[in-house]
Order: sequence, then C-alpha cells, then structure tokens
Amino acid sequence: MRAAFLWLRGYDEAGTARRAKAAWSQLCLGCHYHQYEIGPTEDQVRAWRGEVAALVSLMGC
Repeated sequence: MRAAFLWLRGYDEAGTARRAKAAWSQLCLGCHYHQYEIGPTEDQVRAWRGEVAALVSLMGC
C-alpha cells in the first residue's frame, strides 16, 4: 500500500493523500485488533465509513 499512497500523492492533493493514508491506517487497526483489546465501536466504524465515502467523492471515483 505504500506505493499506492505515494502514487496518490502525485495524482491528487497532498491533503487528500494524507487523509486516505490515515483512514487506511485506522481501518487496519480496527480489523486487526487483538483478543485482549477492545474492538472498534459502532460509532468508530460509521465515522470511518463516512471518511471513506468523503474520500471517494473527493477523488471522483
């Protein structure tokens, strides 16, 4: 994914690329939590979904 985010930085605005990388990071943490950790809340998942939808809209996908 690092290469994809580097490409995205050249394709779109740097702020959009940073937001996409941050969203990806949060989604990865939410999907790969350990049994001794509390998983993501429903509100967190909704916020991540909203952020992804906003990024898709910004990029015109």
